[in-house]
Amino acid sequence: MIKKIFSVVVFVFYLFAAQGQDIIFSQAYVSGSYLNPALTGLFNGFVRVSTQYREQGRGALDHTLKTYVVSADIKYHFKMFNKFSEDVLGVGLYYLNDRVEVYDFNTNIIQLSLSYHKALGFRSNQYLGIGFQGGVVQKNINREYLTFEDQFNQVDDYSYSTAEPLIANNFAFGDFSLGIYYTVSPTVSTKVEGGLAIQHFAGSNVSFYRNSKEIENESILKTKYTVHGSFTYKTKKFITYQPRFRFIKQGVFMDLELGSNVKISSFNWDLIALHFGLGAHLINDLDSYTLGTVVPFFGLQYKNFMLGFSYDVSLTHLIYTHSNFNTFEFSARYLGEQTNEGLVCPEF
Repeated sequence: MIKKIFSVVVFVFYLFAAQGQDIIFSQAYVSGSYLNPALTGLFNGFVRVSTQYREQGRGALDHTLKTYVVSADIKYHFKMFNKFSEDVLGVGLYYLNDRVEVYDFNTNIIQLSLSYHKALGFRSNQYLGIGFQGGVVQKNINREYLTFEDQFNQVDDYSYSTAEPLIANNFAFGDFSLGIYYTVSPTVSTKVEGGLAIQHFAGSNVSFYRNSKEIENESILKTKYTVHGSFTYKTKKFITYQPRFRFIKQGVFMDLELGSNVKISSFNWDLIALHFGLGAHLINDLDSYTLGTVVPFFGLQYKNFMLGFSYDVSLTHLIYTHSNFNTFEFSARYLGEQTNEGLVCPEF
């Protein structure tokens, strides 16, 4: 019974939060175009295909919150205005599904991305890129699974009819994003990168009461601002260190992630590699700032294939509830026709 009540509370919060807060993946760079449209085409190869699965609330909810994304992008090298260096054009596509099973509440997103990265300098060790993204967001819910206060029969069931106005159980809207990205390699063993993304700037109405004349029928999807960056240092002992940060602001919601990944390569460098990482999220929660989650990470790379696993250890449940609202995330990625070029972004 407690789990059912907790499920309803979480869903109500989730339904309203969905109007102003996107899904945040712990392995942010696996589906790079979701983080920033300008990351489309930034990888070591010709084609990249990846998928991520994220599940929240296992052990605390009867019906967990599940999210998965599938993405693919390709890139094309060409020379423009400079015969000594190559620019990069990237094209990508991703599909995301976010689902709460108990109410059959789904969010489906499909986005097409286009990016262009201009080489700055003769050796192509410095790039400035811009990306654009556009697509469709579709939301639906099963109204038969919803109950309201006026349906309670004062005994044991919600069997009365309700006077609540009917909601739109299925609707869609257009969504657009912009991003920029800059990377420079001062030396062979170091790289600095940073990016800025502005997403959902169209001001779309995401209210399920969009067709109602009885109550407020408009709720605008808040614009999301993301700033991210990393520093990569490769030692002579096949170890790569990569401290990083990511800051997200969407409406009143704020999330600052600080952490670092470590890559341990084999003697053939990228034939076999192990990835380890640890990150921490500082969030604004109930008008205060708190350490929300700590995220350990492990990844395995073999030739063109990469697998990753992370586990978000929630710290807020220690304060507000005894329920364990931790989250796990799994990723898989394939890179086609790998090369040793310099224009890449973090892998996880």
